[in-house]
Amino acid sequence: MASRKVRILLIVAHPADAFDQCGGTLTHHVEKGDDVTVVVATLGIRSHDWELLDEQRKAGKKIDIEKHQKKAKERKLIEIKKACAILGITDIRELGFSDDEELLKEEMIQQIADVIREIRPDIVITHHPYEDGGFKLHATVGQATIFAFRKAMGSGRGRTLSAHIVPALYFMNPTAYVGVAIDNSFIAKIDLYVDISDVIDKKVRALDCIASQYYKGSFARKRTEATDGHYGYNAGISYAEAFQRYQ
Repeated sequence: MASRKVRILLIVAHPADAFDQCGGTLTHHVEKGDDVTVVVATLGIRSHDWELLDEQRKAGKKIDIEKHQKKAKERKLIEIKKACAILGITDIRELGFSDDEELLKEEMIQQIADVIREIRPDIVITHHPYEDGGFKLHATVGQATIFAFRKAMGSGRGRTLSAHIVPALYFMNPTAYVGVAIDNSFIAKIDLYVDISDVIDKKVRALDCIASQYYKGSFARKRTEATDGHYGYNAGISYAEAFQRYQ
């Protein structure tokens, strides 16, 4: 038994990523009394607000997305907070990047490093850095996290928070997107399955909260059966989440 709480830090690209790929695992840690912090790089307004994009399509004309930014941002924040609350996750932070800023930036690396220094996690979880061959915001955030993981170990320029060495870094759902970049498949593998069968209903309810991305209703259950059920089948259990350990 651990002598103290375990500190878990999840760093993701979009709101639904905060739990749809490892929410069951995080729920287990919350239920054990561990500390869980979720950092979301963007709110996915330009790429993941399907209701807004559908509205534009049905109108047959371009909608002024900038005009809808504030309202869409508020809705996304409400959705993610409501979803995470179902899983017991309350510490949710948003870095404020736009989801059409897909290139790796020093600013993102530094912000993530600062959070690592502040939270001082035992485990960091993020996206695989080679999703879609590395050409995807998920991959960019994964890469930024690896650089931040290393940066947090050093003294840092002008930083007041002390250095922190993260004992373990994991990539969630590591093999999900290598099909379009088969040349990278040799570096994406699953070496850990976590049984989430006991909390799968909570995860479905959380997915149902992400209405703007059309995760609501029957899709919430279908997505869970297809993805977590698939990993569960591979592991010989009902439902599982998959991870690859970086360090």
